[in-house]
Amino acid sequence: MKKKIYIAGKVTGLPTNEVAVKFANADFNLQNQGFEVINPIMVVGDWRCPWDLAMRKCIIALMDCDAIYLLPDWRSSKGANIERNLASILELEIIEAPIHGQHLKK
Repeated sequence: MKKKIYIAGKVTGLPTNEVAVKFANADFNLQNQGFEVINPIMVVGDWRCPWDLAMRKCIIALMDCDAIYLLPDWRSSKGANIERNLASILELEIIEAPIHGQHLKK
């Protein structure tokens, strides 16, 4: 069975096209490494969704995962910090984005 992994990173305050590409690239790379990927951009599905409602949707999705994948900008995101802290409390595997060229272990 594939390990289910949630992507966390900065969304708020960034251009939507930049965010969409960043999360899509991570999603693609993680899928190619054999993970079942939960992409919060797809979970929320609406760029106009209020932050608090988006976070509720994302937290529900995170609760069903085995791991969290932290994009390099996660520390500058209030939401990603909440997600990372929750993952830690729930003892999910926490994986930080690797340096280019490295691969994750499944």
